[in-house]
Amino acid sequence: MDSEHDEVFYESDGIHTPDPQGIIERNKQKTDNLYKLRGTGQIWQVPYRVYYMSCNLDHVLHNKRNSTDEEKETDAYKFAKKYKNDVEGFTKFICDSDFSVNGDYKESWAYIEDGLNSIARHTNLGICIKSAND
Repeated sequence: MDSEHDEVFYESDGIHTPDPQGIIERNKQKTDNLYKLRGTGQIWQVPYRVYYMSCNLDHVLHNKRNSTDEEKETDAYKFAKKYKNDVEGFTKFICDSDFSVNGDYKESWAYIEDGLNSIARHTNLGICIKSAND
């Protein structure tokens, strides 16, 4: 139990919440769903893969956790403006940053499941982008 936070709050040492059991159940459901999805090669004959932005999108794209809705909107507009006409810059950012998990798709999922890697700043989206460019 975390009496300092009224809501879910992400930190490098884990998830803080006044309802730990609720988070445990939520994360078990997410884990079960992701396990099924990442093992699915296609849905209705359409090739399918799922990728992650650990902790959350804001953490990966802006190195910020626990953003307010206003901060998310502001950051999203800035990000879109920055990369709107710079596909090469976006690709480099996602594929070649210190948070980029590259290599084999299955290995990237094993990596994110190890220890607190899912709370740290990581994404395997670069694998998708690189495979699309091959």
